Amino acid sequence: MKRLLLILAALAGLTACEGGSSLDRATRSRLEELDRYIASREIYYARKNGRLESLRSIIGTTKSPDALYELQMNMAREFFSYSLDSTQHYLKSCQAIARDQLKDKDRYNAATIMLGHLYGKGGNYLEASQILYGQIDSASLSPSLKAEYYWVLYDFCGDMAGNSGIVESLSIPPASAYLPTLFRLLPKDSPRWRIALRNKYIEDGRLDSADSVSALLLAGVKPEDRDYAIHAYFQSEIEYRRGNHPERMLWLVQSAECDLVNAVRDYASLTMVAQIILPNDVDRSFRYLRMAQEDALAYNARLRPWQISRFLMEVEDAYAVRQAEARSKVLVGMVVMAILVVILLLAFWMLAARSRNLTRTKAALESSNRKLAQADKVKGDYIVNFLEGLSSQISIIRTEDNHFRNLLKHGKADQLLKELSISGRSEKAREEFYETFDRTFLAMYPDFPDRFNALLKEEGRIYPPAGRLTTELRIFALICLGVDDSKKIAAMLDYSVSTIYNYKVSVKNSALQDRDGFEKRVKELADKL
Repeated sequence: MKRLLLILAALAGLTACEGGSSLDRATRSRLEELDRYIASREIYYARKNGRLESLRSIIGTTKSPDALYELQMNMAREFFSYSLDSTQHYLKSCQAIARDQLKDKDRYNAATIMLGHLYGKGGNYLEASQILYGQIDSASLSPSLKAEYYWVLYDFCGDMAGNSGIVESLSIPPASAYLPTLFRLLPKDSPRWRIALRNKYIEDGRLDSADSVSALLLAGVKPEDRDYAIHAYFQSEIEYRRGNHPERMLWLVQSAECDLVNAVRDYASLTMVAQIILPNDVDRSFRYLRMAQEDALAYNARLRPWQISRFLMEVEDAYAVRQAEARSKVLVGMVVMAILVVILLLAFWMLAARSRNLTRTKAALESSNRKLAQADKVKGDYIVNFLEGLSSQISIIRTEDNHFRNLLKHGKADQLLKELSISGRSEKAREEFYETFDRTFLAMYPDFPDRFNALLKEEGRIYPPAGRLTTELRIFALICLGVDDSKKIAAMLDYSVSTIYNYKVSVKNSALQDRDGFEKRVKELADKL
């Protein structure tokens, strides 16, 4: 019998500890490295802001229109992936300087093309289309500016086809239509020429060729350069199409780290990492998504918040799956515990039957009594542990509820927050706990309410519904089992300590004998039941 109990207890422990799938060691190591970069995020932003402040101070003291134009164009490049509004401000200022002071059509077009590029990257597709197709006369552009113009058109059409739901409402050609022009205008083997070639290879499914060009592009920049993050992202796309998922994760993490070092706020890599790890690491995934959402909102683009919001529903589903698994584990644990209680009851019955057949000698009787006393203590301790386990599950569910609300509130996931806020998991679990407690306790001590009432005056006696206990009876049932600490009782029954105290006082006021010894007399009921 003892061996069987030990086996069942071990099975219960395994059930409680059982977990879902997890990330492999290499991926965990990469994510921990990424977390260290994220921890230094404010340092990178401070460094970026310091550089921007230096440029602002130079601009503030510059009078020459030529120098002012160049400085503000440089400022727009610095802000391009950091703040859409600031970039827009400096580009419009450059347009005004080129038009009104310099009377320079080329410089005006350069600022205008960059403004159209900015709108395209930020998801303002209608504005970008109006500028790039309605305000630029390609025939009047210089050769270098023409190459820039067609590069922006190529990039804009590629972004729009991949991200926008309004592609059909704008009459624009596919990005590939601009490749022949780009290959003609761009210097062969220049970075942009190779980027266009790599992208063409990717789209054609020539992944080995794309990988070779990508390797040249990565070798041409430093790991801390902004372009490295972009090239690493496209390398991850190559690995994804190859089905090499560990390498894809490696390049996405490197891309995200480079974005962090360069204080980029308009990025995609971190969001992709969050999406990939979502099934196995919900909390880290949501932390990454929340950070990406904060940066996207600070950048003030239309595109990124929309992309990130699509993943929030996946986060909600992942949380729902995790909660379902937790509920299943609780249910299995309760079933196992119930089986153990039944086995214990059977064991007690067998011990009692055996004691009746023992000799009537004093030594044998004392030995039998000691065994029964020890068994009763094991029974009481086990029931207390069982109830504490169920109570702990209520606390865990409530804690997770609060945690989810806080996370999703900061992530702007209003709908998910609303659904979680109206969830009744903890209340339902608490009611199930009370029902299980009442049923189990009354099955073992059916005379407890009557014997308890015998300690009270007639007007103070408590008559619970059939098969259930009242709150007062639950409190003193725990005291009967040996749990006399009010804090522990409050934690198990999910009440405040003051509430437990008030219930105790109310019952003790109806005691037949002195109030001070009432709890002791309740404890003694365990020996009589």
